[in-house]
Amino acid sequence: MTPYYFNDWYKPSIPKPVKGGIKTKTSRGAIASKWWGKRWISVLESFSIGTRLARGRAYARSGQVSKLEIIPGQVIASVQGSSSEPYKITIKFKTYSEQEWEKIIAQLNENPILTAQLLNSTMPEEIESIFIDLKVPLFPEKQKDLETNCTCPDWSNPCKHIAAVFYLLAEAFDHNPFLLFELRGKTQSAILSKLESCGEIKSGLEMQNSAEDEPLPSDREAFWGKQQARIVVHSARVNQFAHLPNKLDTFSFWQSETSFRTSMDKLYFDASSRAVSIWENLIL
Repeated sequence: MTPYYFNDWYKPSIPKPVKGGIKTKTSRGAIASKWWGKRWISVLESFSIGTRLARGRAYARSGQVSKLEIIPGQVIASVQGSSSEPYKITIKFKTYSEQEWEKIIAQLNENPILTAQLLNSTMPEEIESIFIDLKVPLFPEKQKDLETNCTCPDWSNPCKHIAAVFYLLAEAFDHNPFLLFELRGKTQSAILSKLESCGEIKSGLEMQNSAEDEPLPSDREAFWGKQQARIVVHSARVNQFAHLPNKLDTFSFWQSETSFRTSMDKLYFDASSRAVSIWENLIL
C-alpha cells in the first residue's frame, strides 16, 4: 500500500547519491561508542521521532550529508535528498550567558579530578550532574530545546534529513566532547583557558620553570657534611592523571558503574597527592 502523508499520496523518494559525502564510521550496530555520544542518541530516541530517526540513520550511513559545520550555538549542514540541490539544515541550541558559564567553571574547579580530566581532554560522566544542578543542562531535555529547520518539503520537523545530521553529531561528539560545550556557547580553548587560570591545579612544568635554581656550594666540606648544605626542593602536582589509561579504549571485563577512566584518574590523583605529601614531609 502506498503511504498516506499529510493529506497527500506520495511515493517514497530515492535520494541522489553524494560523491565524497560524510558518513558514519559504522555500517551497522551502535553509532556512538563514548558515554556522551550514547547519551546524545538516547536523548534523540526519547523524543519519539519514530521512523524518521531510522531513515535519518540510513542517510547518515550512506553518506547523504555533504556538509557539517559546528559553530557556537548552532549546527549548519547540507543533506542530499531526491531533489537536484541539497537541503539546507540548521539546528540551534540554547547558549548560556557569561554569568552562567562563570558558575559552571567555578563548580568544575571545586573538583580537581574533573578539572584535571577536562585539561586532559577527557569528559567525565559526573560533569552532566553539575550542569543539571545549575539548571543549565548540557544535553537537551526535550525536543523543543532544539530549534531545527530544513528546506525540504517534508512537513515533519525534525525530518529524516535533520535526523541524519543528529546521528553524525553523535560521532562528532564521540571524537571531540568539547563540541557539546561549544553548542552551549563556549569553545574548547575558552573553557580550558578558564580552567587553567582559575583552577587550583597548576602545571608542574610551569612551576619548575618559574623556580630559581639553587647553586651547589663551592666548598667541599659544606657539600659533604661538615656543614649542612641548604637544600631547596620544589614539588608540584601534575595536571594530567592516568595519561596512559586515558589513551586506551573501554574494556569488556570492566563491570563497575564508574567508568574505567574515571577510576584510574582517581587512583592516579590519590597516588600523586600521597607522593607529594611524603616528599614534602621528608624535606621539611
